[in-house]
Amino acid sequence: MIHSELDNDIVTVSQLQIAVSAGVSSIQSQLSNLSLKADTKTPEGLYQLLEVTVEQLLENCLYWTHLLGSSESFESREAAEEVFERLSLQERGKFSAETLSNVEGIITQTDKPAVLQDGGEGAYVVITLLLGTAHDRPLFAPIDTIGGMKTALSQLRSLSSDYLLVLELLWSPQVQTDTLSVQDMATYYSDMKAIA
Repeated sequence: MIHSELDNDIVTVSQLQIAVSAGVSSIQSQLSNLSLKADTKTPEGLYQLLEVTVEQLLENCLYWTHLLGSSESFESREAAEEVFERLSLQERGKFSAETLSNVEGIITQTDKPAVLQDGGEGAYVVITLLLGTAHDRPLFAPIDTIGGMKTALSQLRSLSSDYLLVLELLWSPQVQTDTLSVQDMATYYSDMKAIA
């Protein structure tokens, strides 16, 4: 009998973070549209959300300013779940307001007025992909280069959909009229590597 990675309890948790300069053609509204259309109740829907998000990120690679990527495997689903939840809460804790979420098909939207910021120099949006997969080994080594990030994103595109166990797409700030300042980046995203 052939042993499949899907048969064991090992789970790999991966996190990819990309900051883009906020001038990028309305990336926040594009991500909102993707999230609203996604069928997050099914593995196929999650995989489709991953695919289109990866496409969106690669299309906007000229605007990337900061990067971070990590992938770690855990011997049990419980340990992986604990780390996934911690990373998710950690990222959500950086939001001034979470105005849109689509979890297991339940869409929540609030119209929190955002503080209008000057979208000039040093205005950023940070996009985070958090995923749990049935792989026995990390999907990639820690990422701090554009080439490394492009390779990792391409790898995600070639994932088999039945290996994708859980996915979260987060971006901050969520409202299009809001951006992160240089100071915000230094305060909340100091672990990201500046590339521009």
